[in-house]
Amino acid sequence: MKLAISFTNFGPYHLARLRALAIALKERGDELVAYETAGSEDRYPWRRQVGSEPFEWITLFSDRAMESIPGAACRRAMHDRLEIDRPDALAIVGYARPESMAMLNWGRRNARPTILLSESQEIDHPRVWWKEAIKSRRVRKFSSGFVGGQRHANYLAKLGIPSDRIAFGYNAVDNAHFTSRANAARIDANSRNELPRKPYFIAVSRFVPEKNFVALVQAYARYRDTTQAPPWDLVLCGDGETRGEIEAVIRANGLEANVHLPGFLQADALPTWFAHAAGFVHPSLMEPWGLVANEAAACGLPLLISDRAGCVETLVPEPKGTAGLRFDPRSIEEIAESMQWLAEIPEVERQAMGGRAFEVVSQWGPDRFAHGMLTAIELASDREARRVGRSMTDRKIMEPAS
Repeated sequence: MKLAISFTNFGPYHLARLRALAIALKERGDELVAYETAGSEDRYPWRRQVGSEPFEWITLFSDRAMESIPGAACRRAMHDRLEIDRPDALAIVGYARPESMAMLNWGRRNARPTILLSESQEIDHPRVWWKEAIKSRRVRKFSSGFVGGQRHANYLAKLGIPSDRIAFGYNAVDNAHFTSRANAARIDANSRNELPRKPYFIAVSRFVPEKNFVALVQAYARYRDTTQAPPWDLVLCGDGETRGEIEAVIRANGLEANVHLPGFLQADALPTWFAHAAGFVHPSLMEPWGLVANEAAACGLPLLISDRAGCVETLVPEPKGTAGLRFDPRSIEEIAESMQWLAEIPEVERQAMGGRAFEVVSQWGPDRFAHGMLTAIELASDREARRVGRSMTDRKIMEPAS
């Protein structure tokens, strides 16, 4: 069997997943062909090592940025490539991108199992009935679903894929990469030379409104005003359109010496910042999953996570303090209280909490992605066999007796 899978652009966590999946498929005598639409993506300027891989790597537009390619060109290029490779099953990210719909349509025409990779939650956006009806018509065409957590499965089931055709394990990162590099940084006396000397919270994201960093800085200022202990610093890793607004709030609160902005960090540099952090905070207002929380947990950090994030029920289990704390990102007061709660816990308890976060995320690495995908393929194959079987039966019933 040849499985085709597609992402817009391969970042480090895509490659970790694809390697694990290719190895798992190869053990069964199967193969993986992985398509990326573009050679780069302006929104995520990550760098990756291109070398020998256990899967076939095909870039549809190797010299183009994702944002510069018209939808019709994406759709046509994907269709033409599928006609060449003729895969036996297709794993498709989402139901909106033109190349994703090209994969779905090709799979349906050629009676191939199609797996929908989805990380949408119902709470991500206000839902309008007629838009949901359009989505449902598309989603019902897929043979099975592959998701991260229960919220995503619930929404997919509401859109039309029955729960018994949905597998779990989608949202995974290269845990081993982050763990090993963080451990190495902790024992390297020079690794903290460019980092804050005080304990610090760390947050990592694009600087866009839904990531809520302006409110995080406001909450941090409130935390500093109310804490009875020496206050921690705050590190905000990333860049984007709200940087100017974030910097203005920092200046307005006199926090220039306490809030650090190291910019967008590649996957090789980020573990060092995680290694020396005292806690991780993720304040997003809208977050389908939040893979950076996986990365922080793999580095052994206690987690303060927005209750809007798709990862929160998986990575921050109840009760409070198991691996961290959930908070309402719409409340500056609640964010500040969460930061104060974590900072005033004894260090030994925080380290134990980070250890439990590490244990939780260890169950959600690339191997979990691979085995979840194999389950989704089986569910899709069974569904497609029954669909095609019914179609053939219907045709026979319609045919006049000779």
